[in-house]
Amino acid sequence: MERTTVVTDSVATVPETLCRDLGILVVPLTIELDGVVYRDGVDLAPDDFYARMRTSKLPPRTSQPSLGAWLEKFNEAAAEADRILCLTLSAKLSGTYSSAVQAATIYSEESPPGRFRPPLHVIDTGLGTVAEGWVVIEAARAARSGAPFEDVLARARAVMARAKILVAVDTMEYLARSGHVPRLVASTTGLLGLKPLIKFRDGDAVSAGVAASVEHAYDVMLRRLSEERRRVESEARRRARLHVGVMHAGAPVRGAELAELVRRLEPDELLMTGFTPVMGAHAGPGLFGVGYFAE
Repeated sequence: MERTTVVTDSVATVPETLCRDLGILVVPLTIELDGVVYRDGVDLAPDDFYARMRTSKLPPRTSQPSLGAWLEKFNEAAAEADRILCLTLSAKLSGTYSSAVQAATIYSEESPPGRFRPPLHVIDTGLGTVAEGWVVIEAARAARSGAPFEDVLARARAVMARAKILVAVDTMEYLARSGHVPRLVASTTGLLGLKPLIKFRDGDAVSAGVAASVEHAYDVMLRRLSEERRRVESEARRRARLHVGVMHAGAPVRGAELAELVRRLEPDELLMTGFTPVMGAHAGPGLFGVGYFAE
């Protein structure tokens, strides 16, 4: 039986229990806040980060994993695996994929003569947050079942083609601070109480419109989940399985409210997770949303 180990970055926010059960290895990105550098998900929990972010005078700075951090996990995987699959955050959002590719080159060149080194394959998922996480989870499940590497890779690509996110930003103040939107736009949406919606398209984060309130954002998200399930059922002419991850950025009440509403749709799988501080550093606290796919 071929053994494949899946390696990913911390932006995927795969719950620790699943990482442990499925043998997923995670490489953290880094965040600098008030002059101190933290490893995402290791030195600083999401809720702690967002609490500090609310009082910080300087915007956080983020960075992709170092080559050494990738190599450490690649070598750890090589000790047990026959093949290694590395799944990363979208290259349009970060240098994480690039650093993984560079580290993979070093890994291959360091192979001792006459000694087997498991082949390593690096894939840009074109996604982030829980959407990236679903790709990682499903690939790792295939690997844990003993599927050959090509089937593990095919499963990852199948979920990549289906996974989506939809999040609501509480305020555009932080996006304005980081230069992602003009301050005039940020102040106008703030005065009107609007909640900008964001989704992934072609590997990039783009606008998905605005919601008039938190409750309206909930309604939009639930409608998208239902529409996606119906679309897949129409294509496949059978019942679709719906996998949903609910995420929040230091907004546990909104996360819990949204999760309770999602449960009424009776998804086949529901995960709860914090929104990665690496992306939350730009979007700010208060964000909430869903990462999902149907099949």
